[in-house]
Amino acid sequence: MSLLYNIKINLRNILGKDSLVFTSIEKSVDWIKSLIPFEFRYNPEFTQFKKFLLESQNWSKEKLDEFQYEKTKTLLEYAEKYVPYYQKKFAEYGVSSRDFVNLQDIKKFPAITKEEIRDNIEEFISKDFPKYKLMYVTTGGSTAIPFGFYQSTSLERIDLAFFDYHWNWVGCKLTDISVVLRGEFIGNEKKFFDYKASKREWRFSTYYLNEKTFDKYFQKLNEIKPVFIQAYPSAAELFAQMMIERNYKLSFKLKAIMLGSENVYDEQINFIEKSFDTKVHTWYGQAERVCLAPWSQNSRLFHVLPQYGLTELVDSDGNEIIEEDQTGEIIATGFYNFAMPFIRYRTMDLATHTNQKSPDGFNFRLFKRIEGRLQELIITSTGRLISMTAINMHDNTFDNVRQFQFYQDTPGSLILKIVPNKNFSEKDLQRIYDNLKYKLGEDTKLEIKLVDQIPRTKSGKLRFLDQKLEIKNWKRIEKVR
Repeated sequence: MSLLYNIKINLRNILGKDSLVFTSIEKSVDWIKSLIPFEFRYNPEFTQFKKFLLESQNWSKEKLDEFQYEKTKTLLEYAEKYVPYYQKKFAEYGVSSRDFVNLQDIKKFPAITKEEIRDNIEEFISKDFPKYKLMYVTTGGSTAIPFGFYQSTSLERIDLAFFDYHWNWVGCKLTDISVVLRGEFIGNEKKFFDYKASKREWRFSTYYLNEKTFDKYFQKLNEIKPVFIQAYPSAAELFAQMMIERNYKLSFKLKAIMLGSENVYDEQINFIEKSFDTKVHTWYGQAERVCLAPWSQNSRLFHVLPQYGLTELVDSDGNEIIEEDQTGEIIATGFYNFAMPFIRYRTMDLATHTNQKSPDGFNFRLFKRIEGRLQELIITSTGRLISMTAINMHDNTFDNVRQFQFYQDTPGSLILKIVPNKNFSEKDLQRIYDNLKYKLGEDTKLEIKLVDQIPRTKSGKLRFLDQKLEIKNWKRIEKVR
């Protein structure tokens, strides 16, 4: 399949990704891929890893630690031999792979940032890999840092095995037909839907989903009758709102709704599950593929998959977090991208630790919550930091609101943009202001603006906080009241 991928990339570079000729060729390539049975298309990595994951999920903590040690040791030795930036950085810190004797020794090695990779990208590529054989990946995220990196083509097959594995926890497979409410397909005013045959995915444009078009979306969904839906949380919530307002019910039973790529909140989950009458499954992950932490079958705890990478959770001084409900930054080392290794990569993502045990019996590390990115913290005039989960509402605060987004470019000053629905009134406006001011405190000024729409990112995501301030020291994070 890497041959088809390379042909597609070369044609895109020559013709342009938006050209009609390239679009037609891309459809043809996708159709050819769909003729190849899934189990053959991604072999051998996919089948091998699925088998390995099913075997290793019941390992003891000691055996999982041993596996993580061996994978990390191998990666450190490889980076020391083939990756120029790590050769230089390890020497600067006076460490080598020989200093890695146990898992705790990973903290002897330097953490790397997005900026370092962006500014030294050629030095991060392994000398063992010809660059022309690698996939170039870009990610938007919410940090405002332009960011691209390289991966080997086999990494996609490994990643698919991990996703098929944890999607199976809610009875779904990659080969099941699904509807996608994410940013992969933009569409236009005449084309809201697109079918990707190789993945059995019907892609619904999130850009054209609105009051006028909704009935067409709902009719198409009932016509397809997918096994599950893949969606950004904001897109699934918007779809659910319009279903509830019209008193619409699906004509079939969904197995699950898969939510990813945006921070997700409890009341969103509850609302989406009630509207669609199905279970929500979500996970934490990134395009960089260093840490993967899905919900399990029987809990809303994020299970950090130890087979995927070595994950640390540290405070702002770099100390490992072990206390219940303490929040820290995720630093992770991915096990499988030898083309461009990410070792002790600062994700800039925050999570809350828990010492609870997995109700599914897995000996995995658990996160109680994913708090979001560092750029998803509000800064008050006194320097307090408030996470979006801390001002998350579990009541009627945002009744009669279609969508909302916070905006901040000055400490202690916050703007809330609201897209109201037809029932919105002055009473709603006052309730929102009063409830949020109570959460924010006296050291934050709040201004509310009513708008017709809130722009999405290029990938179709909706940021709940458009934060323009740079956040480096995050010791004082406000707890939920």
